Amino acid sequence: MLSDQNLPPKKPSDRVRTDAGRSALPNALEEVSFLRLPDVKLVTGLSKSSLYALIRANSFPSPVRFGPRTVAWVRSEIKQWAAERVLTSRSTTLNPGRKRMPQPALREAWASSKKWA
Repeated sequence: MLSDQNLPPKKPSDRVRTDAGRSALPNALEEVSFLRLPDVKLVTGLSKSSLYALIRANSFPSPVRFGPRTVAWVRSEIKQWAAERVLTSRSTTLNPGRKRMPQPALREAWASSKKWA
């Protein structure tokens, strides 16, 4: 395996350089990183089938295809999706009233209402 120390420094191609010598690409594109499926599953806590069901429903970012059998997700899109899920789940627009409190178990009331109990 090659280490970064053995490689020459990376330079942007001449096509994307400006007259001042700086890259014409914004910083966001220069710092793009990807997550493979096991990492996406760890971050989201979802199964593979759940992830692909959400992708089909346009509720989750689509992966980027690198080859015929290789895909990965953009890390920033996954982080944004997770942040939106947190905001949505804690939004007051979904629960306009007061917060629901956990209810005590109804075992005794349920059991006494049954004839055989």
